[in-house]
Amino acid sequence: MVAVTLSTSGKPSINLNFADKHPDQVTVKDLKLAVQAKFPKYVPNRQRITIPPPGGSGKSTALTDEDRSIGSYGVSEGSKLRLKDLGKQVPYRTLYLWEYVGPIFLNPLFLHFSYLLWGPYTPSTLQLAVRNLTIIHFLKRFLESIFVHSFSRPTLPLAYVFRNSLYYWGVNGLLIGLTFYRPGNSASALKGTIYDDPRWIYGWTTWILINEALNLYTHLHLASLRTPPGHPRKFPTGFGFGTVVCANYWFETLQVLGTVAITGGDPGSLVYLVISTYFMQLWAGQKYARYKKEFDPKIFPGKRWKMFPPIY
Repeated sequence: MVAVTLSTSGKPSINLNFADKHPDQVTVKDLKLAVQAKFPKYVPNRQRITIPPPGGSGKSTALTDEDRSIGSYGVSEGSKLRLKDLGKQVPYRTLYLWEYVGPIFLNPLFLHFSYLLWGPYTPSTLQLAVRNLTIIHFLKRFLESIFVHSFSRPTLPLAYVFRNSLYYWGVNGLLIGLTFYRPGNSASALKGTIYDDPRWIYGWTTWILINEALNLYTHLHLASLRTPPGHPRKFPTGFGFGTVVCANYWFETLQVLGTVAITGGDPGSLVYLVISTYFMQLWAGQKYARYKKEFDPKIFPGKRWKMFPPIY
């Protein structure tokens, strides 16, 4: 018989018994379902179960793989585990879709109704082009989230919705709406300048769309590498990946740089570039380290740059 005790912060301990079962016969999912049976609000995705470090010092061991047995993690008869309530959860895919809806609707709304803030003016070709490019970018990401991307975890805390929405809705929707869709970039203000020159607009539009297409290519390639659980992972190859480990981040950065360039360094676009690049380089560093552990580092990553050739 397996008997384990889960302690929760500020609440009574939870005693669980699995009669006639050895720890190797009880999965992490079984454990979580047993917790939910006693406390229905603790659905499995809301639970984080860990094994405390010996002696109370050191790093706890998280029981993350629901298909693994608790015995394989070192849980034995009478073990004491810790249960953390992760709070209300939201599906990962839902979060991504909600994030991208904001810029898709807010950019055209700001352009159309900005006269309420600034007074009547005629939008410039540049403003119309940036609006269209922004819609294309986030519509692409919206569709990728439905048909291309998979997620390592099914859910995440509800609080992340507000944090991520502040970035996409706040920066790419509200901030850029205020800094770019204004009379300073109107048809009359830009007349005779380089920002009204079709060659400038079409040139940077081509740059942006090429990098959008390359970013889509990398996402489709990464999706094709997925393997069933328990099978060896594959590393990315092909265009871009021969030079950069995270070519998807590289092409997305080039696309955002194109947006900053076409707008002449719009402050809102610069803020969006700085924030997005900061997080992408963090993720690139994490993936680079993971690849070095999973594969022969001489083969992959090898001499590839993480994200910014020839800097990083």
